[in-house]
Parts: sequence; C-alpha cells; structure tokens
Amino acid sequence: MIGGGIAGAGILRELASRGVPDCFLFEKADFASATSGASSKLIHAGIRYLEQSWERLKDFQIGAAWRDFKFVVAASRERKILSRLAPGLIQSKEIHFVLGAGDGRSASAVWVGTWLYYLIQLAQGQIHRLPRAFYRSASIRRWFPELDAANVRAVYTFYDGETDDARLVIENLQSAHDAGAEALNYVELVAYERREDGVRLELRDAESGETASVEARVLINAAGPFVDEVAARGNAAPAERTVDRVAGAHIDVYPALTRHSYYVTASDQRLVFVLRREEDGLSYTRIGTTERPLASGEATSPAVATEGEIAYLKSLVRSFFPSANLEAGVTRIDAGVRPLRAQSDKNPFEKTREHDIVGGRRVYHVVGVKLTDHRRVAAELLSRINWAADGVPAPRPGEDERPIRKPGPTY
Repeated sequence: MIGGGIAGAGILRELASRGVPDCFLFEKADFASATSGASSKLIHAGIRYLEQSWERLKDFQIGAAWRDFKFVVAASRERKILSRLAPGLIQSKEIHFVLGAGDGRSASAVWVGTWLYYLIQLAQGQIHRLPRAFYRSASIRRWFPELDAANVRAVYTFYDGETDDARLVIENLQSAHDAGAEALNYVELVAYERREDGVRLELRDAESGETASVEARVLINAAGPFVDEVAARGNAAPAERTVDRVAGAHIDVYPALTRHSYYVTASDQRLVFVLRREEDGLSYTRIGTTERPLASGEATSPAVATEGEIAYLKSLVRSFFPSANLEAGVTRIDAGVRPLRAQSDKNPFEKTREHDIVGGRRVYHVVGVKLTDHRRVAAELLSRINWAADGVPAPRPGEDERPIRKPGPTY
C-alpha cells in the first residue's frame, strides 16, 4: 500500500482485519500529513447534493437527480457505521445552513433538501431533532444574534458528524497493526515494475536516503492527490489522468467567533463552513473551504493557502458575522488538496465526489476517497481484486465492522 492518509489507512485495516497476510503500508512523510490532516473535519453525507438533486429533478434530469440522491444515502449510511465503529471519535453536530441575501439558491430547494437529509437519517436509525427554518429577521436576530440578519434570507438547521481527521487515520492504522499489518512512514516509493508473478518495488528511506527492493504480490496506490504521480513511477499507470486536484484553504481562529456552527452561502454559489469546535476544553472556529483547481505539475506538497483564498474567507465571514475579530485570533492557516475523480473542465464545486478504482492485474489505483466513505471504498476494492489470479489468499467474506478503536473518552 502506498499512501498514509485515510484511503491507505482504511484499506490496510480492511485487508488485515479480514485475514489477508503480509500487508504493508508506506508513507513518504508523516501519516495524515496532507489532505487527511487538513480537512473540514466533518463526517458528512453532502446535504448540498440533495438541494442539487431537487433542482435537477425539477429540470427533469431524472438520472442525475437519482445519482445525487443515492450518493447521499450511501454516505449517510457510512456516517452511521463509522459512528458505531469509532465511539468517542465521531460525534453528532448541529449545523445551521445560512442562505445569504445575495444568494440565488431556491429557498424551497434548500428546505426540501434539509428535510430529505433528516428523513434519510431517520430511515437509517439516526435520530436527531426535526429540521427547523427561520425566515423572519426578528427570529433570526433572536436565535442567532451573531448573524447579520439584514444579510440573511433564511436559516435552516440540520445535523452532521464531526471528527478529528488525523486521529481517525491513526486509529485505522493502529487497528490494522493490531490485526497484523505494518505501516512505515518516511519511506517513499521510487519505482515499481509489474511482472507476471508480482510487483517489484524500489523504496527509499526519506531520512537516510538508503534504498531497498522488495517483492509484492499486489500494489495498491492510495496516495490521494499524488495517485497519478505515483502511478507514473512504474509500468502500470492508467492511460489517462485519474485525479483532478482541488485545493481548499482553512483558517482556525481562537477564541471561537460564534456560539454555533454554520454553513454559509456566498454570492458566487460557494458554500463555506464556519464551525465551532472544542479541543482540550478550548473552543475555536474553523473556517473553510475554498475550491481552487491546481494546474498539472503545480506543487501539492505542502499545499499552501493563497493570500486570495485567505482574504476571500475573511471577507465572507465578515459579511455574515460583522463583529467577528478575524485578525487577532488566527492560530492556524492550512490547505488540503482534494483528489477528485478526473472529469471534464467543470467548475470544481460541480465535480462529482464519487470515488473510482482503476487498474487490475496486481496494481490498483484508488481515487477520490473521503473521510466519510473510506471504509466502503476499502470493502469495494477487496471485492474487485482477483485474489486467485494475483496469488493472494482471499479475505474473509463480509465487510469488517469491528470497532476502529476501543470505546473511550471523546477526543
């Protein structure tokens, strides 16, 4: 396995816990040091896709609307499973969807999407409070005094999940290790060669510079935004690009700017989270994210938030929270690169978040894995591998639903 983010960690855990022997993962830097450690830290099913589904349905785009709906249903199911498998690490979170005065979205579409989101969760046994809607300025001022009511058309309440993204990666790796797998960081794949009887890997110790060659029966490329780069180092690269890389910036502000968590809409149709988070007894606000496409060859490690992205986020927050002090309390600025499945030249916000598994015959490339669906993608990959042809003992049947970590206190 190549890649020590949530994709690689989740696949390693699924392999090891279902009895596949001799599983190794190599990461060129720290575990969860790239995309998986710089996310919005949400386990969410994508409420905006229900709004999108409703709009497509009104335009008689039945197939596209159904795909959006199925995506949300599957992601919501995964959120429920992860909440059970990682007790104390994934918590339910109340979020308020703020429809800005300058936003062209249909208020009815957002309200329908909020209710569909609730009903999907309810049908899956996820019990939350009923959705609520606030339209009048007086009620918005009463319930959300930190908002600039003059700049708000409506506020809708829904529930999602939140986590510590890097900790979720580490817990998956620890669970895999407990089942017999090994994960090594600061080891980089230099080259690989697919052969009839296996895959030859050349590895380099990032600290000492020493190299070593090893033989593997199967190579799984789960390097996130680096999937194409890793694939190109051997003779089993896909014929076409598999990843569209989209950078997203975040700002952390302490102390917390708001009493609640929000999903705010901008005049350019973007949606940005303004999340109140609690860590070690302290409250702070995490703001993000942006959608900046990266050109081919543009550096992704480390990803860096641009001045334009930071200014955009600050301006958007000020437009909804005029009393927010964004200058004195900025404690962290980070950026992650989302590895979206390669598509046409769509607006990044419109690109599908569905994953993809490319390749075969001992070398597999996994694209577009998210915090929420990493377990499902791992199970799908195991069902795609031709175990007999690749000379590997087949895993035990059934997805692994053992706890990712032992029950304990909330992080």
